[in-house]
Amino acid sequence: MPKRVVEQAAGAGDGNVRRCVFLMVAFSFACQGDRHFHTVAVYGAPGSSCSIRMEANGVVRSGADLSDQSTGILFFDATTSPSSPGRKPVTLQVALRNGQVQFGNEIYVQGTLPSRSREVLTSLLSDAGCSPVSEEVEELWSAIEGVLFGPKGTLMSGQTSVLNVLSTSFGR
Repeated sequence: MPKRVVEQAAGAGDGNVRRCVFLMVAFSFACQGDRHFHTVAVYGAPGSSCSIRMEANGVVRSGADLSDQSTGILFFDATTSPSSPGRKPVTLQVALRNGQVQFGNEIYVQGTLPSRSREVLTSLLSDAGCSPVSEEVEELWSAIEGVLFGPKGTLMSGQTSVLNVLSTSFGR
């Protein structure tokens, strides 16, 4: 092959390599940003005869797997006929601030279910016309915390022992 053709072929290859490296670097920087999320999870508590819908919005910081800042709302609804007329679903605002769950107006440490939270959850389930079962209340705390953590924290089918995962959806 003549020397000039070889040099042209080598030059063309160098440009492709440079472009490829540039695109890889640009892509890696583009993936480093914070990720906003919108998660909706619906759980069934068969022993409590209740459906729980949790909706959360937040941000997972660059380099993290879980959010430490999010807000959400819980909806509790009986799956059986309410015992008293006019009984409606119950809602509660929740938040995750610096890794701590804020439940209504109270703040709790990540990963724990203080007795006050247990009482509040049990009361909310009762107010919605459900019959709270302690094991479901315990796992419900984990489910609430998980949805606030974002998509990677959300309890999915096969990850619960007493709650039924009815649906999950993830968006931005």
